Amino acid sequence: MNLPLRVFMSGVSGSVGRLVALRILDEGCRIEGAFGLEEGSDVGSLLGLPPMGVKVRSSLREALGSCAPEAAVDFTSAEVLWDNLMAYLDAGVPAVVGTTGLSLDQQELLPRLVAEKGGRIALIPNFSLGVNLVMDFLDKASRFFPWASVTDRHHEAMANAPSGTAVSLAGLLGGGGEVKSCEVVPNVLGGSVGGVRVHSERMPFPKDFSEHQIDLGRPGELIRITVTDFSSRVYVDGVILALSRVRDLREGSLVTSLGEFM
Repeated sequence: MNLPLRVFMSGVSGSVGRLVALRILDEGCRIEGAFGLEEGSDVGSLLGLPPMGVKVRSSLREALGSCAPEAAVDFTSAEVLWDNLMAYLDAGVPAVVGTTGLSLDQQELLPRLVAEKGGRIALIPNFSLGVNLVMDFLDKASRFFPWASVTDRHHEAMANAPSGTAVSLAGLLGGGGEVKSCEVVPNVLGGSVGGVRVHSERMPFPKDFSEHQIDLGRPGELIRITVTDFSSRVYVDGVILALSRVRDLREGSLVTSLGEFM
């Protein structure tokens, strides 16, 4: 596996970021720099390891400018996602980004900016192998099942609704089936992403719990697929796969599905 030797970590102390950082070190790579809220903290100490002499900085642009990473991994928050993407592009650092929460306008604008700046960005909403294998199936099945809906279930403090994964799943579906019901409660039929109904349920689930349900219908037949993840560890293999490939992308490339690397 062609992993970069020098990796920059954004969100190194988060639930996924921490697991990815530990795996990167296990693979023999070096954490070159880090961005996060813990200004001045040693990355090793945050990971429960001996100090490694790499300090977390609270300014991403300054942190990127102070080191020479071959690639970056980002698991931060929706509030800083856009600014972080612009920082990676301006610094010319290929980035694997698992943070979600871009607006629809930002999603439309990003491919043009990546192309103009010659960036290499893998902005992937879900690194679960199960979800991405389901995406491959949906890409084929959606032609034959015009009715479709997506439901995502996360803990009550989830930053955004719907999840980035739900938006990506909806984007694979046709949504051409006609629903004649009249809403007597506003939005009770769900939000709409490209004509596909999307629902978000927020409950006091464990923080690492994530569930996505896809319903596909045609007259006389219904397919229901549910992917449930119970641990952030399920994302690590996918992140490492993307990290091994992101530097090989052509300049100006934006990858939005792990399936493009599988």
